[in-house]
Amino acid sequence: MKKGTIFVVVVITIASVQAFAQMTKPSFGPELAKLSFLLGHFATRTHIMMGENTSDGIGTIKAHWGLDSMFVLYSTEEINPALGSYKGFGVLGYDPQNEQYVLTMFNNFADRQEYKGRFVGDTLTMTAKIENPQGPFDQEMKWFKDGKDVRLLIFNDFGQGYSLMVDQTASPAADSTKGRQGK
Repeated sequence: MKKGTIFVVVVITIASVQAFAQMTKPSFGPELAKLSFLLGHFATRTHIMMGENTSDGIGTIKAHWGLDSMFVLYSTEEINPALGSYKGFGVLGYDPQNEQYVLTMFNNFADRQEYKGRFVGDTLTMTAKIENPQGPFDQEMKWFKDGKDVRLLIFNDFGQGYSLMVDQTASPAADSTKGRQGK
């Protein structure tokens, strides 16, 4: 073989090995393990505050590991006078490139929101810019363990600072231990 051909073969081999090394499947790590408190089946009580209009609703949440425990798959159903019948599905995972959690949430109002955030202490805090016919606004969600329950607080900022809009308590249902194990 000529030296030029050998050089090309060596360069291609090195490039192939480097590309394969970058495609190595990630493993279940401590960042994902921190999400374990969100897993299970829950009954929810939700208090919505929209100005002087408030309402209370009830619903369910089911969350479990999916795709080889790389994501939390999250579904919720709620009946609330303010929103009517709400259904949502989310995919929550960890982006190691940006060192943050990412939640993409879909619902039966045809919304698709993408939240990004980090843990602040034991609280998962995530934010998103929400598009709205009246103009975009910022939304912040805070998930945390409260005894046996999981709490979700949602704050909206319409340009004058964050105000609490949703206070949800998710209590473990009878079959809540299903799906709690990671890898």
